[in-house]
Amino acid sequence: MFQNTATVPNNLEEVLKLEMDYFNSVLNISEKVVKQVESLPVSVLVEMVNYRKEWIEKIQKLENRRKELDTEMKTDSENKYIKNISKLASKLVKIDDKIYKNLEQRKMQYVEESAAISGQKTYSNRQKSDIQLESKISIIQE
Repeated sequence: MFQNTATVPNNLEEVLKLEMDYFNSVLNISEKVVKQVESLPVSVLVEMVNYRKEWIEKIQKLENRRKELDTEMKTDSENKYIKNISKLASKLVKIDDKIYKNLEQRKMQYVEESAAISGQKTYSNRQKSDIQLESKISIIQE
């Protein structure tokens, strides 16, 4: 799906085209994941986030190259690529928001469940301690 190109093009339009391809690939993966975000295990979501992080770093390198090649006068096709890249980036931000909200919700649910379990354990230990204390008092009183 992704290209493992080590060389960055020297032409602005080619850089933009490659950047758009990378964004499209990341977006496709992200859209598939976000559709299943509630049913996927956290480990899969973390793996996807790490995978995307690698590609975001590659996109950032292309962005840096784009800045080096950027001129005041852009062709219509370069402007079109820039506009499409902006739309793709915006979609990714919205998808990320959904994924991170789901992860935050899962985290809070886990914390609440852990707190409830901890509270039950503390209550049980207190009850057990009280019973043992009562039985010791009963033996001493007899």
